[in-house]
Amino acid sequence: MSQESLGRPQASPRQPIINAPLLVILMSALLVALHAFVTFSSNADQQLIIENYAVIPGRFWAPAGSPYVYPDHISGLITLVSTALLHADWTHVMINSLMLLAFGTPVARAFGNDVRGWGLWMLLFVGSIVAGSALYLALAPVNGPYLIGASGGTSGLMAAAFLLDPWGGKRPLWAREFVSFSIVFALINVLLVLVAPYALGMAVSWEAHLGGYVAGAILMAVLPVRGYRASGL
Repeated sequence: MSQESLGRPQASPRQPIINAPLLVILMSALLVALHAFVTFSSNADQQLIIENYAVIPGRFWAPAGSPYVYPDHISGLITLVSTALLHADWTHVMINSLMLLAFGTPVARAFGNDVRGWGLWMLLFVGSIVAGSALYLALAPVNGPYLIGASGGTSGLMAAAFLLDPWGGKRPLWAREFVSFSIVFALINVLLVLVAPYALGMAVSWEAHLGGYVAGAILMAVLPVRGYRASGL
């Protein structure tokens, strides 16, 4: 080896701006793209999208024969998931997209970057969305406001990420670190419920957050992971 090559610093490999698994990037981009599509739709189309794909307690629980009832059971059940693809405004969708990137990344790495890992990640994400929607429907009044946003899913990913041990494997649900994280999560949600209507101009569904968080924690506790090491986003 020549003296010149010894004295020349080695160039470090170029790192991507967002060092997240492809699945997480795609899901985050999907939320933004769908919000852009809805935003640039006509007012009539936006209203139709909300009526058919948001979680609306009054329509979900409408009695048979009501003009407001869904045409079939499948249409009503689809809203438990499709609600996550709709957002109130750009602030709302950007917060959820960034949360998905931040907490979905370590969870995706723990499951593995293959078909099996992608399937497990989607199971946890969608399961958390459904749980959040279901808890909102169970606790909200029948004439309550409609629910939109991916917060149930991102809350589930947050719980799953909190259960990951930086040194490998998973923490148990009763681990002190996870319990501490969960208390902070609860306190932040209390604050959001009180402040968000004034600071963000929209109400926050603690029911969807709680349902998603609990579901994400339970699913992460039982699903297999391939190991995890802390790494930058």
